[in-house]
Amino acid sequence: MNGKDLTAGKQTLHNARSTSLEHTDDSALASQAGSTQKGASMRHIWNTTSRRIGSGLMIVILTLFGLAVPAAASQQVPFTATGTAVATSTTKLPGGLTQIDGNLTGTATHLGNVTGTVTRIQSKKGNFTTTVVLVGANGKDSVFLAISGSFESSSGSCVLTSTGTYSVTGGTGAFANATGGGTIITEFDQCAGAATGTYTGTISQPNSG
Repeated sequence: MNGKDLTAGKQTLHNARSTSLEHTDDSALASQAGSTQKGASMRHIWNTTSRRIGSGLMIVILTLFGLAVPAAASQQVPFTATGTAVATSTTKLPGGLTQIDGNLTGTATHLGNVTGTVTRIQSKKGNFTTTVVLVGANGKDSVFLAISGSFESSSGSCVLTSTGTYSVTGGTGAFANATGGGTIITEFDQCAGAATGTYTGTISQPNSG
């Protein structure tokens, strides 16, 4: 074999190897790209499925523990109450506060004739808070009220005129878990130890609790 033949043989071998490497590299790259694409697709499917499973489990857990999104608030209906309260005791409290306890009678929408109790705490600055329990004529239905406001009196007068707002904080019977609110106006004759008042606003529809 002469030198020319040897050189030609080496060139042919070199070209064959280069071609094989190029094909091999192309196949490897294509295979790697396919694997990468498949991997990304599987990760996407896994992440989506995981999120769906996680969301479903969270809804189940919240429902089991009573933490699901609350239902819409109970429908409100008009509420009016009028009554007379008679003081049964007066207690001086620290900080210049005075507590007045009493019993009341009157009428209220949805309750009919009512009886109940009232506790009022007032300051020397003219502010007050009151809690009221109204018990209906059937003795089973009742409404709880929390009241706050301010009062004033004319010079030399025994009468305190109070205005404020009330919130329904619950109840029993047809008014279990009741809500609502409105305004109040009362006149308390300190000399006679008696008060009259009117409450006007709304309350949850009976039996909606």
